[in-house]
Formats: sequence, structure tokens, C-alpha cells
Amino acid sequence: MAKNSCSNCGMDIPRGSKKCPECGKLQTSRLRMILGAATVLIAALVIVIGAVFIIVKDEPANPAGSTTEITP
Repeated sequence: MAKNSCSNCGMDIPRGSKKCPECGKLQTSRLRMILGAATVLIAALVIVIGAVFIIVKDEPANPAGSTTEITP
């Protein structure tokens, strides 16, 4: 049976084990960690872009600094 090493203590553990039998640390695959980080990054990006669109949309079309003079 193929073996991996624990990411915490370095002990050989059976491939596919969810927990190290020596130290009890949960074993997660590198791909799963990368996908989790990418998901968080994309969610944060969507929130920031949404906030920017809301702020830009709420700005008045004619700011107080520029006035338009109307003559009768």
C-alpha cells in the first residue's frame, strides 16, 4: 500500500487517510487547500467590485462643486 507522510509530524500514514494516527492532525490535499483559497479570493473580489459599483452609482450626477447657471 502506498504511503504519504503527515504534514504535521512527518510519520508515514496510509494514502487517503483523513487523520494521522500518531498526532491526530487532519490531512487535506494540496489541491483542496488551493481550491479553498481561490474560492475565498474570488468571493472577496466579488464583494469589493460590488461595493465599488454601489458607491459609484450613489454619487450625484451634479456634484456640489460644479453648479449650472440657469438664465431666464
